[in-house]
Amino acid sequence: MTKLILRIIVAVAIAIVLAIADVSGNAVVLQTLFTVLGIVFSISMSLLVSFSLSKVLNKKMRTALRSSIAHVRNMLLLDFGVATFALVVALIWNVEHLRYIFWDWVVIDIMLIAVALVGLSLIYEIYNFRKLHKLHTDIEDAIIAEEISKANRQ
Repeated sequence: MTKLILRIIVAVAIAIVLAIADVSGNAVVLQTLFTVLGIVFSISMSLLVSFSLSKVLNKKMRTALRSSIAHVRNMLLLDFGVATFALVVALIWNVEHLRYIFWDWVVIDIMLIAVALVGLSLIYEIYNFRKLHKLHTDIEDAIIAEEISKANRQ
């Protein structure tokens, strides 16, 4: 949860800096990033669901892995939910009031905040996908090594 809050703060800060530099948010870019995020999210979730721990014989290890998988699942769902909320807010926001200027130099662009937030969510989910895939292959390798060891003992 702390990492999610940190990503939101970083996204807002990036968006403010870019908006001060006269960069504007774009609905097409936002929708494209969100589409890619949706694809990565669904692949990550299917990878999580496909974890088979039935051959992990060590009960402590199996329980720890299940707990870790549930935590990652919940964090991915929460992250995707926040990105979805940002997308919806940015797309339904009054188009005439997307940019707000304070103190003649601080610029807040609602669309740009959503783009930055969805972009950071995409990076986060790609990172998690890579870690999940590595964990998946490491578990498979450990199971295969255990089965080979067991077969050699017989």
